[in-house]
Amino acid sequence: MAGFRVSIALGFGLLPVLLAAAGAEPVAEFYRGRTVTLTVASGAGGGYDFFARALAKHMGRHIPGNPSLIVQNMPGAGGARMVNTLFNVAAQDGTALGVPLAPTAQAQVLDPASIKYDARRIHWLGNLENSVGILFVWHESPTRTIADATTRVTPLAGSGKSSATYQIPVLANALLGTKFNVVLGYTGAADMELAIERGEVEGRAAVWQTLHISQPRWFKEGKVRIIVQSVLKRAPQLPDTPTYIELAKTDEARKIFEFLALQNVTGRTLIAPPGVPKDRVAALRRAFDATAKDPVFLSEMTRAGMVIEPSTGEEVQAVVARMIGTPPDIVGRMRKLLE
Repeated sequence: MAGFRVSIALGFGLLPVLLAAAGAEPVAEFYRGRTVTLTVASGAGGGYDFFARALAKHMGRHIPGNPSLIVQNMPGAGGARMVNTLFNVAAQDGTALGVPLAPTAQAQVLDPASIKYDARRIHWLGNLENSVGILFVWHESPTRTIADATTRVTPLAGSGKSSATYQIPVLANALLGTKFNVVLGYTGAADMELAIERGEVEGRAAVWQTLHISQPRWFKEGKVRIIVQSVLKRAPQLPDTPTYIELAKTDEARKIFEFLALQNVTGRTLIAPPGVPKDRVAALRRAFDATAKDPVFLSEMTRAGMVIEPSTGEEVQAVVARMIGTPPDIVGRMRKLLE
């Protein structure tokens, strides 16, 4: 009888393993010999594009069935064009994934007119870094500090009204008294950075990690001056640079800047559309986690100057729900200011 009980116990202990193996095999059968497309919500050459191409090179060997991964770019509407397409048009079987811009969830709250997706229904597969939002100016700009930005008009590059390149400077104008003038219409990071070098504009809102990847020469030659950062607390990389939250003069302003800083957890994410079967979503999330620990992948990221601070898809999903659940009074105030 004791032996019988032991056999039953061992059987129950093995059950989760057997079920996992049974679930993994259909996923492997589906992906074997297939190609997965990662569509980036920005133009070629920027940090999002770099991240997507690195994932495409390494993540396939961690997905059951080892599919091939390719990258395509779909900039537009501050990143909303790609996510709208992924959500409504792309294949819902796990062969179409997206690399969205950081404000994807926030855009649903602040600029719903251009949004044809529900960020809560998107499957968030993981995030690679806790992004440090910055606003920088070119070294030749007369604006040298955030205080200077309150006394002179400083032209900045922007992509679209649902992008952080527009929203953060505009909210800073309303809440901190700065005089940023955001020039819209640039298609991506490379386009905006070329405009800065040409002298068309003097800077832009960006991500510290991304700028280090796309423009390492700027940092080596001292051509970048970071005047403020969008984070919940000062990043170790920028201990002497003030945050928007520190500069806020009212509780309402602090809450608004805290809302904006939450997008740091969605800064380097991979997403899948809502119709992807649950077993494939689970497999893709674990493949993302494994890629974030892959020694070859990490070596490549280190050489590029990228610091990996991964979050699981489940963790990102919770942050997205928190952003979408922002109190209506704060949302209303932000919308009014952005108008």
